[in-house]
Amino acid sequence: TLQQWQQRQPQLSISVNVSTRDLQDSTFCQRVRERMTHYGIAPHRLRLEIVESGLMQDAYTSIALLHCLRDAGVELSIDDFGTGYSSLAYLQQLPVSELKIDRSFVTDIDSKPGSLELVKSMIERWHGMGLLVTAEGIETQAERDTLKALNCDVMQGYFGSRPLFGDKLQAWFNQLPTESIAA
Repeated sequence: TLQQWQQRQPQLSISVNVSTRDLQDSTFCQRVRERMTHYGIAPHRLRLEIVESGLMQDAYTSIALLHCLRDAGVELSIDDFGTGYSSLAYLQQLPVSELKIDRSFVTDIDSKPGSLELVKSMIERWHGMGLLVTAEGIETQAERDTLKALNCDVMQGYFGSRPLFGDKLQAWFNQLPTESIAA
C-alpha cells in the first residue's frame, strides 16, 4: 500500500504497530531495512509505533533496536504514552520523533479541567523536547477543538474517520483537501 501511495500521495506516511516480541527480535531492524529496499519505500514514510509498556520489558535491547531503526531513517513513535512506567529520564534516551497521548487522557477533555491541565502540560513539555504530539481517540468536535487550542499537532480517532482500507480508503483520501493530509 505505501509503495502505491508514494506515487499518488507523496506526502503520506504509514504507521505500523510493533509488537513486544519484535522489540526482542535481534533480526527485526535488518528485516525492516530489507523490506524497505525490496519495496522501494523511502524510510521517512514509515513510522513504527511502539507501545510504552513493551519498551520496559527489556529496556537495553529495545533502546538498541530503536537506535538501529532510527539510523535506517525510520520515524519512531511511542504509542499510549502515559499509561506505562516510563520516566522523563528514560524518554530522553529514546530516538523517537513522536509521542502519542493515550485516549484515556483526552476523552471528554473539554469538560475535565484536570485532564485539560495534564494534557496541556504534556504537549508543552514534549514540544520543548522537539517531539510531534498526537492525541489518540478523538471522538467529538469539543475534544478536537480543545486539543487544537492546546496546540496538539495531530489528532487521531473516529471523529476523523472509522478505520478504512482498500478502495474506501482511497476514496476518503481523494475527497480530502490536500492540506488536510498530514505525514
